[in-house]
Amino acid sequence: MKKAIIFILTLVAIINIAKSQGVYDDFIYTRQAVQERKVIPWPYLREADVFWAKRITRIIDVREKQNRPMQWAKNPLSLILYKNIIDGKLIPYKDDSLKSVLTIEEFARLGSDTSVQETPIDPNDPTITKTDTVVSTLNPYAAIQKFRIVEDWIFDKKESRMFVRIVSIAPQYELKALGSSIGWQDMCVLKYHEDQNNELDCREILVNMEIFNRQNDAARVTYDDWFEQRLFSSYIIKEANQEDLAIKYFAEFKDSPVAAMLEGERIKNDLFEREHDLWEF
Repeated sequence: MKKAIIFILTLVAIINIAKSQGVYDDFIYTRQAVQERKVIPWPYLREADVFWAKRITRIIDVREKQNRPMQWAKNPLSLILYKNIIDGKLIPYKDDSLKSVLTIEEFARLGSDTSVQETPIDPNDPTITKTDTVVSTLNPYAAIQKFRIVEDWIFDKKESRMFVRIVSIAPQYELKALGSSIGWQDMCVLKYHEDQNNELDCREILVNMEIFNRQNDAARVTYDDWFEQRLFSSYIIKEANQEDLAIKYFAEFKDSPVAAMLEGERIKNDLFEREHDLWEF
């Protein structure tokens, strides 16, 4: 059964990713610029130059209008990450520690749901049925609608500027049991930044993957541009704290999702103001 599920999931991913095969060859001229791009390394940062830092966790929901290019049918981010994990090019980690690794078999089983179906076996008597257990597999394109981003906001006193470095990306799917939703859950956690162990990271994959440009078809940006230039819309769900809890788990926000959302907006505004307050002239 496990092998069957893995095979089906892999087949679904391959079929769906086939939609993206026309990304580079659907124009009357040869498009090579994106395929030839290389990752631009982040500037070296000395610990002594870090005046202030804060770890932030945020959610990118691709159903928001600003984020719809991430679900571009020819090259959606969900299928890019899913296929590269199945192919073994990206390492899926269990949590933000980025130490415990999921096997491909464990990853492929995520998102599957079972339901009970009654099937008639006698055409003359519909009351005579048999019970079948139906296993529905995950469709990455439809199921992965959110991405959880962990990032570090850092003020470099040498450069006198604030900048952001993304640490990891976690695709999220809606966990279901017997057809009922029980909330959103990480499929895995993927390293975004360059790794000292020379493991392939998200940036090295995304730098050669186009995302739809609403303004100009001849100047499509890559997913690496999308994240590095902060072109997405998102909301904050966690700020580094001594309890290591997300905003919604604090007592004052537990029963009020709206208050938790407003707290996230307050944190976002504080980050914006801090960048201006720390300038040196």
